[in-house]
Amino acid sequence: MNKFIKNLTFICLGASAVLSMNAQAAVFTVYGDRTAFLTALGGTTITQDFESFADGQNMAGVDFLPGVSVSTNMDRLEIFKGSGDQELFGLNNPKARGANGGFAAYNINLSESYKAIGFDIDAFDPEANPGLMEMQFADGDFLDPFSVPPGATEQDPVFIGVISDTDITRIEWREPFEPLSGGCCEETALDNFVVPQAVPLPSALALAMPMYGLFAGLVWRRRKSNV
Repeated sequence: MNKFIKNLTFICLGASAVLSMNAQAAVFTVYGDRTAFLTALGGTTITQDFESFADGQNMAGVDFLPGVSVSTNMDRLEIFKGSGDQELFGLNNPKARGANGGFAAYNINLSESYKAIGFDIDAFDPEANPGLMEMQFADGDFLDPFSVPPGATEQDPVFIGVISDTDITRIEWREPFEPLSGGCCEETALDNFVVPQAVPLPSALALAMPMYGLFAGLVWRRRKSNV
């Protein structure tokens, strides 16, 4: 299992590397480069950069793309405009820190059928430790938490994208502790979400689609029933 987590982190950093393992077969690839992700995805996409939202607008559980929303264990989730563009940011009451279990998590929830999604992790302090990411799929499988390190500077977003043959239902991003205080929270923000644009298909073709997909590599996903 340690080898699996280490290799999967390499996929994120290597943008388009592929890992094959002999276990329960699952077909998906995790990308750490937006260009490589979009090239592999192909077709028309929809992007949300939050620039059309009001600064401070509550975004907890709000669909900002069709069937895509974010929830958090922090006190608030809202649009935040820092020194750059607007982004999705979780805030925690300093007096209540620790009430959320001492860690900050963003849950990206997909209620519609998506087999691909990408996004940026912004304002990630390069002095911070890696955070953890977990993915869940509609067939009950999930991808064990893997490490996501910060970029070279706090202004360099860290891109994460996944393309799968199975619908993605949830992605959890768990922030590392702040490097200066060593505590929770408000270490990162999320921005520039991208998903494929749905194209209406004839019913016969739609029924045949599960037989096709992007076979980017085989990796191990454990079923919850085996936990």
